[in-house]
Amino acid sequence: MTGRIVALLLTFLAATLSAQAGGFRIVVIEGEDAVNIIQQKTAVRPVVEVRDRNNLPVSGVLVTFSIEGGKAATFGGASTLTVATNAAGQAAVTGLTPSVAGAFQIQVSALAQGQVVTATIAQTNVLTAAQAAAASAATSGGTAGSSAGGGTGGASGAAGGGAAGGGGLSATTIGIVGAAVGGGALVATQVVKEDAPAGPSSFSGPFTGQIVSTIVGVETCVITRAVTATMQITLDSQSSSAVSGKGEISGSDTVISQTCGGPTSTGGSFRQSFTITGSPASLGFREQRTESRPADFDNTQTVTATHSYVFQATLSNGVITGTLVYDEKSETTGGRGGIVRESATGTFPITLR
Repeated sequence: MTGRIVALLLTFLAATLSAQAGGFRIVVIEGEDAVNIIQQKTAVRPVVEVRDRNNLPVSGVLVTFSIEGGKAATFGGASTLTVATNAAGQAAVTGLTPSVAGAFQIQVSALAQGQVVTATIAQTNVLTAAQAAAASAATSGGTAGSSAGGGTGGASGAAGGGAAGGGGLSATTIGIVGAAVGGGALVATQVVKEDAPAGPSSFSGPFTGQIVSTIVGVETCVITRAVTATMQITLDSQSSSAVSGKGEISGSDTVISQTCGGPTSTGGSFRQSFTITGSPASLGFREQRTESRPADFDNTQTVTATHSYVFQATLSNGVITGTLVYDEKSETTGGRGGIVRESATGTFPITLR
């Protein structure tokens, strides 16, 4: 009888110690139900946190992220990525790139003190920003669920989340954070946060038009130049409220008509770099440069010119649409005819994809 009681006590003690040693779990902090845009090569990075049985973060745990099927997206070209949790117990994915449209899952696993815990992160890839906005509208008003893996490996996804300010899930991530375990029920808190700015995106497109110059000196005349050029923009950072980047305009102009009697320039090439700022609803730049050079037709004369470029545009559905206004003021001195002033302007509608 005594032996049976001792055996029962030992069994109970072993089970209690095992339960105390376990209790680790994975909590999804960011990335659940995210919508990624293939055309812009932007994705919401998954972030998870490993917690112990006391709901405290655990650092130094190796966490492995795996793309289910390995085709919907990659981690910088790889289908798996292993990251160690930091001092806050969190592991974040880097280099997530969407490639195939549709829903997919990211499997997450971690080995904490001999216990394997798992979770699943559900995401969706769409081709364009317009489709991302449509996905946001379709899920607006949904309900959020839990997404945390336990020692047995089970994990449930989260659904829903509204769009802030009319934006899409490309600008708002719905994350589900496990807050506490009490009375056997998992308490979850819905966290809505603005995405980190997306990575670099490039846009380019050609444009044509005319620059009309009015020259005032000994005589007053007009020169018309045909412009053929290209604008390129790279946005290093973009979100629903701000964009920033750089770009360049390059091209050439050709004189197609003139009323001036003397020799004139036949045209040439040009290049102008710029820095772009603003928001998707209103982005642009204003650049100005001044140069002084000998006149092409008479080295005894000096031309001082100021060139101004002003670009105003909007970014929508992966397309930048705007207008470039070019303005030039120049003054030629040193000639026998006295001072000659030129004023030139041109307006160019531009679409960049």
